[in-house]
Amino acid sequence: MRFLHNHTLFLFTAAGLAIAGSAFGQAVAGLGAISGTVSDASGARVPGATVIVANPDLGIRRNLVSNDAGMFSATSLNPSGHYNVSVTKPGFVKWEQPDLELTVGQNLVIDAVIQVAGSAVQVDLVTSSVIVEQTKTDVSQTVNADQILNLPINGRRVDSFVLLAPAVVPDSTFGLLSFRGIAGGNNFLTDGNDTTEQYFNENAGRTRIATQISQDAVQEFQVLSANYTAEFGRALGGIVNTVTKSGSNQLHGTAYWFFRNQDLNARDPFATTNPAERRHQAGASLGGKLIRDKLFYFFNQETVRRDFPLSASLSTPPFFTSTGQFVTTQPNGQPTCGAPATADQCNAAIHFFDRQFQTVDRSANSELAFGKLDWRPSERNSISASFNYLRFLSPNGIQTAAALTTGGGVGNNASSTVRSRYGRFSWTSLPNATTVNEFRFGWFKDKQFDYVGHNLAFPGIGLLGITVQGQLNVGTATDYPRLNPSENRYQFVDSLVGSMAAIRSSLASTR
Repeated sequence: MRFLHNHTLFLFTAAGLAIAGSAFGQAVAGLGAISGTVSDASGARVPGATVIVANPDLGIRRNLVSNDAGMFSATSLNPSGHYNVSVTKPGFVKWEQPDLELTVGQNLVIDAVIQVAGSAVQVDLVTSSVIVEQTKTDVSQTVNADQILNLPINGRRVDSFVLLAPAVVPDSTFGLLSFRGIAGGNNFLTDGNDTTEQYFNENAGRTRIATQISQDAVQEFQVLSANYTAEFGRALGGIVNTVTKSGSNQLHGTAYWFFRNQDLNARDPFATTNPAERRHQAGASLGGKLIRDKLFYFFNQETVRRDFPLSASLSTPPFFTSTGQFVTTQPNGQPTCGAPATADQCNAAIHFFDRQFQTVDRSANSELAFGKLDWRPSERNSISASFNYLRFLSPNGIQTAAALTTGGGVGNNASSTVRSRYGRFSWTSLPNATTVNEFRFGWFKDKQFDYVGHNLAFPGIGLLGITVQGQLNVGTATDYPRLNPSENRYQFVDSLVGSMAAIRSSLASTR
């Protein structure tokens, strides 16, 4: 059960219990797996072979032994490139598969065919076997790091890359994602944790902000369109699982600055002017090791400063023409303003509309920060903690159009603020070679507050909604201040995946 009040507690516990042998290669949300079989040249399965799955960059090393059916499985692996798999057994030539790339939610299934050694000399054999996902049942696609890094994107809103997946299209002008024609009912995850803003059922911070997490903090996306497993749950449309970057044994860093203004933008062929715009987007990231193969860090910070003034006017009947000229005589021949009002009163009434003709100062500024620590105290245990911070402030930014002629630029405008913060703690352990347990805790806070700024209020009067002869937006917006929504959610997840026999053995060993 889920509650959408200011203080929310969301408790979900999952246990994946599979029949013996079928749990090989199952991946926990946000992670991946490498599994396969070992056989000889005749096709007979080879038990007791030593299988090593390693990633030198991340300090990951899994020592496995093929079972009686020649099967092996390394579950709960961090998505990354440069995984190496080697198979050895006395009397056989060493088999190796280097530079495997593992993406989020993927289960790489490889077939290792080892040859009988023809002499006492040990030979390293590098082979290129076909990599397939034999156990995949969902309809999904991964947006990888190369696409995120190299494809052009406006504003660096990283979840826009989800549109690369089949059957995903933009919905309306608000930037929502539509899966098979369903715009609402999608589920957004970050490293497997729920970061969906439940009130509007959108990604954290909604779509008015530039982005809720920096592009440089994202490693890849898993986009699930259909047939996803029960652990994801409740999505009518699709699921977007964002995987964040981690540190490694190698030091990596980035620094960037993007600049844009109206002089760099082409003018609309039907417009007489080019709207003013000035945008700066800058940041930096750094990742590396604190203790080699054990403790890693990654940090990112990004700042956006955007100024885009709004051209406001009132160019609609019954008081103004399409060019903004006051209509002195109505179609019925009567004066727009006349007796019993005096000339001074009419003049004052006409000047009352002057506030509708102005250039409204407007900006959209944000700060992003992301930090992550990964600790691997042993081969069978991995602990990770991360935190993401967003602060967005847009004075007079509810209306985002470059120009408004309906009076809405002044009379139906407001300032927008978004504050989104979420953290994650996870502990992944492997009690034995075929069982994995992952515990995750998540905290999610999303607050959006909109209010009318004092610069749009009437001098000496304040905020007042006014309609004159059917003409709206003459006063100030009446729907604000508005706190909508304010969500505070806690999430606890424990996933136990493995064969029934292995789980029973693991539970018995803990007694």
